Amino acid sequence: MFLISLMLAFLLAGFVVLIAMPADLRKNRIVAAFFSAVPLILGVYMLFSFNYGNPAYQFSEHYTWISTAYFRISYAVGVDGIALPMVFLTVLVSFLVVLFSWDVGHRSNQYFSMILLVEAGVLGVFTTLNYFIFYIFWELVLVPMYFVILIWGSEKRVYSATKFFIYTHASSLVMLLSFFALYFEYHSMFPGRPFTFSITRIAQVSPLFPHFFQIIVFFGLMFGFIVKMPVFPFHTWLPDAHTDAPTGGSVMLASLLLKMGSYGLIRIAVPTLPYGAKYFEYLIVVLAVISILYGAWVSMAQKDLKRMIANSSISHMGLVLLAIAAAIFTLNPKTGYINPIGITVADFQMFAHGLITAVLFMSAGVIQHHAGTRDMDRLGGLARRMPTLATLMMGGFLASLGMPGMVGFAAEFSVFYVTYLSFGLLLIIPIFTVVITAGYYIWSMQRSIFGKDSAEIEMGNVHDSNWYESLPMAILIVIIVAFGVLPWFMFNPISMSVIHYYSLMAGALK
Repeated sequence: MFLISLMLAFLLAGFVVLIAMPADLRKNRIVAAFFSAVPLILGVYMLFSFNYGNPAYQFSEHYTWISTAYFRISYAVGVDGIALPMVFLTVLVSFLVVLFSWDVGHRSNQYFSMILLVEAGVLGVFTTLNYFIFYIFWELVLVPMYFVILIWGSEKRVYSATKFFIYTHASSLVMLLSFFALYFEYHSMFPGRPFTFSITRIAQVSPLFPHFFQIIVFFGLMFGFIVKMPVFPFHTWLPDAHTDAPTGGSVMLASLLLKMGSYGLIRIAVPTLPYGAKYFEYLIVVLAVISILYGAWVSMAQKDLKRMIANSSISHMGLVLLAIAAAIFTLNPKTGYINPIGITVADFQMFAHGLITAVLFMSAGVIQHHAGTRDMDRLGGLARRMPTLATLMMGGFLASLGMPGMVGFAAEFSVFYVTYLSFGLLLIIPIFTVVITAGYYIWSMQRSIFGKDSAEIEMGNVHDSNWYESLPMAILIVIIVAFGVLPWFMFNPISMSVIHYYSLMAGALK
């Protein structure tokens, strides 16, 4: 079945069609909605036709692209339980971003084409099974996102777009060097085998690579991936990029692009180089805890609603890294044993954060569009003028601070559970952020949408969110509740595929 290629083909075709079209908002948004709706329909079909009893890759495709005596690259894609939630998240959020951007009139054909190209790149990262193709899709994402910030961003957009590109591109070059190191080491140790960039084939033998080699290459991969997440101290590009990006760009960046880094750790770095992962386990724990505490603490000090949400993403992605660290702590590099719960929880937290942060950034965008400012000191009393927005915004905030019955609670409770299993009472340090998180979310809601009417904005001109702004947030809230009540729907396939995929590491060491 060519399901994945069909999704990618529709997105790339939509990109080409929109670039060729004149800038006509009415026509551009209909075309963009069509070309993003088809991958969503295919993604929903994939979600319900996925064989949840089969932990291996499904919907797989493999075609040789370049084949020489010493160089072989294949287009290979597939989806297992680890990738399934990320694929669904990508097609869902991207379609809702197109819907939310229904009134973007400035160079609308180019704007929507960039959104579709970003979606294609992210989808490629989550489905590819080849290192070289992984890098192509990884870099593909940077270019359209750079232009989204540069052209449709706010005052400091040039600075923020340039900083985003330099940080993420420089780190990805280190990642590429690490890929080539794996490629050449594979063929130096097994000269009789065919040349390949296959992620799974190299993972079947890479745990046997020399320990020093694993340490060096794992560090390169870890650096490339944690800058993308981002993790302290490589986080400084994120608040600037979010603050100056348009709302649609911020949603794509927070919900999807940040997950590429943590997905790389789960899919490539840890199972491929177990000794290297074990060597840096304490560094990873420290970086995770610092990111969690730092992101939460800095969020408390923010006046800009969007910048507060951006810094909270650093904290929540730190939880993803903490779950990965908890899994690495159980890793035995001699046998390949690893407790699958940590990786499972990390993947689910990525999925949960992607859903929730989309609602939060959309809420900030609606306030900016309708009230003319995101400064919480200048806001107040919006709930009376914008009851629909206030309801949806509160839903997103409550989900992010861990309200039971919503996906954020299931994800964060699971992270703290695996943290306790691995580190015991050291859990007290990261769990302290629950109090801080509740504090800055409740405080920001009080300042922005409740309380007295603002004296600094013309409240008579403020009206509630439009249908194309409310509908995407409402859909996300419904899904957030659905997976909060039924988290096992994603937990089960993720855990089965984690056990299956990480058994490659154990098999190589037997």
